[in-house]
Amino acid sequence: MKGALVATAALTAVALTGCRGGDRAGPDSDYCQAVQEHQAPLSDIAASTEQGVVFEALAHYRDLADQAPPDLRDEWSQVISRIEALEEALGEADVEPSAYDPERTLKSLPAEERSAITAAARDLGDEATVQAMSGIEQQALDVCKTPLSQ
Repeated sequence: MKGALVATAALTAVALTGCRGGDRAGPDSDYCQAVQEHQAPLSDIAASTEQGVVFEALAHYRDLADQAPPDLRDEWSQVISRIEALEEALGEADVEPSAYDPERTLKSLPAEERSAITAAARDLGDEATVQAMSGIEQQALDVCKTPLSQ
């Protein structure tokens, strides 16, 4: 469980970049502009040590996914769906995502809810999600050369 949470923090901190929007590639594309617009808040989120900070990135990630070129849509879908799954598991357990602390929260929950949250956190930090983030990062670096977070 702790490893999945470390991976969650790493996902938040990873420098996402990208600069293709639709069929147009380059620094002036809609996607690159969106990356630049989201850079400051995502940098703040990545630097945060607060519990549940990954959920603050979700709105930014959704906006970037909406503007992403077709070859990044699967990767964005992977990342966003895993964050949403954890958010949903927390919601079903009446746990506020921003207050989620695995050390304390899980101890107070029934086994079924604890299991659902643990599984969702593990899936968020799994290899497929980490690779999806890596793909987003690599594409962005290759095309735009503008990190999403610094």
